[in-house]
Amino acid sequence: MSESTPHTRLRALLCRESAPAPLPLTPRGDLELFAPPSPTHRFLPFLPAHHQLALTLSARFMELANASPGEAGLAAVLDEAERQVQLGDPEWVQYALRVFIAHHPEGRGLPVPPLQERAPNRVLPSLRTAPVRKGPSGTPGAEIWLDYFREDTALNDSLDAWRVLYPAGGHPDPAQPQRRLLPERRGELFWHTHQQLLARYDTERLAFGMPRVEPLSDYASPLNEGYDAQLPGFAPRPPGLSPRDLPGYGITDHAMRRDRLFIAASSGLLWQGETPVLIESLEQLADTAESNGGSVDGEAWADPLGHYGSLYSLGHVLLAGLTPPGKTGLLGVMASPATAARDPLFYRWHRHVDDILDAWQSTHQPPHDLSEGPRVLMRKWLGEGLSPAHQSPDIILCPLRDIPGATAPGFDGQRWATATFGGDSWNSPPPAFRSSTVILNTRMVQHPVRLPDGREVLKPHLDHDAFHFLLRVENLLPREQKVTVRIYLAADAFAEDRRMWMELDRFVHTLRPSERAVIFRPAHHASVVRERGWPLHLLLPRGRTEGLLFRLMVMLTDWEQDHAGGDPTDTRELGYPFNRPMPTGQRIADLVTMPHIATRNIWIQHIA
Repeated sequence: MSESTPHTRLRALLCRESAPAPLPLTPRGDLELFAPPSPTHRFLPFLPAHHQLALTLSARFMELANASPGEAGLAAVLDEAERQVQLGDPEWVQYALRVFIAHHPEGRGLPVPPLQERAPNRVLPSLRTAPVRKGPSGTPGAEIWLDYFREDTALNDSLDAWRVLYPAGGHPDPAQPQRRLLPERRGELFWHTHQQLLARYDTERLAFGMPRVEPLSDYASPLNEGYDAQLPGFAPRPPGLSPRDLPGYGITDHAMRRDRLFIAASSGLLWQGETPVLIESLEQLADTAESNGGSVDGEAWADPLGHYGSLYSLGHVLLAGLTPPGKTGLLGVMASPATAARDPLFYRWHRHVDDILDAWQSTHQPPHDLSEGPRVLMRKWLGEGLSPAHQSPDIILCPLRDIPGATAPGFDGQRWATATFGGDSWNSPPPAFRSSTVILNTRMVQHPVRLPDGREVLKPHLDHDAFHFLLRVENLLPREQKVTVRIYLAADAFAEDRRMWMELDRFVHTLRPSERAVIFRPAHHASVVRERGWPLHLLLPRGRTEGLLFRLMVMLTDWEQDHAGGDPTDTRELGYPFNRPMPTGQRIADLVTMPHIATRNIWIQHIA
């Protein structure tokens, strides 16, 4: 046994890189979907059989940890991992270890290095040469202009981590490792995570005058987008290729399962053999479309040829297989959760899957009743007469650089906010304060990627200037009220499309009786960052050099209703309220007539 500490041994295992293991191929060089999974082959986590074998190894790690609790158990786990890693592709072991660390009590104290340290060769920028823009910002552009977003290191790391936190087959139960546990609302999380990613990606495209992502619903036509990640171990995809049949599974098989899912979304019924199953929640349809252990196909969820098959996961594999002649030993970046989001096809594929889920949401879910909010007031305007649209004086933005003493140790932001914007200043409009703004700035910055040989490569990424939210809320009741504060953002051009609203933050606040509260909320505390793993530097969309108009919305909901039955977690549907259509004849802009909802126009300016 090695004398190194558990942390040192774990890091050596997770940061181990090797040449790509061979793919399971037929004699003709085609990817063999139905070959028995083997650690000697390259780990393909989107193949259900590979995924399940890796979870079996994770369960073995849990059994070892249970047999000898404490340091001895961890040493046994690492001994087994070091033995297994000698058998072939280390990625099988690395995934299984990360699942163990995420879900077993003995593993949770072990640190997992970020993707940039575990696999620096997988986060390198492609450094493709962008075409010269003909015209000002907003002129239609090329996919290459979005490489900075798709190739973002932290974005890909968060999507890779999602697959560890929420394995499609369910994670092994620490108490009974041979049993699999599928987290509650996992299908809903699958939908919401990727729907929000699509909204953000389409908003980035707007900054370049590019159209929204087209769904990849036609499996037969050539794909115009090519992509070369220039990453070792992955093949490029030239433009003009079409998805092709694999042994035992053809494009028509995939299209058949697509059609069955669209029919289910339209009819509101899934079929389990000869028995119709009423779709009562998005969870059922999302589980089946992915598919995962909650699929209506039951134990056959991992069978690509099951009634609904594995539409989402097999789509990744089919698209990863679009490689040029002579590259039969490699797949494209769509094969790995750590690299898939780099490819423009990732977003087209997810738009297609999201369209299936949205077809059910739009057809079978009634609108939310938003009229019964807490008895609070966020004002729409301070002047007389009709108020201009989206100019609430109670939504205030303050750049960190403009707040006196904000960077000093011990700075009390809440006290400063109350003294500045409350009291005698309660009725003062935001422009009256030198620290407030309607313009938020973004910029491109660079960070180094350190390679195993010691070299450093500079990689660009988007970032924004630090800022804080200041919200003025009046409690209209002579008693305490506990509320959930929800902050959303949408480009003005997309503001009437519910699928384009981006969640920024959600937090709980208690209002004292009849209080006129000023709520200080640093943007870096945003729930999408701290709870959902979204990169802080991508909290804001890019915007344009001349500025791009956005709309902020703040909605307050009753905490008691949010936590039905005393549930400690928010029991409202994810994406609330934009996960359902608006009532007939009502626009999203009309929501501001309600006292617990306010909006404000802001500009996001990209500093070149």
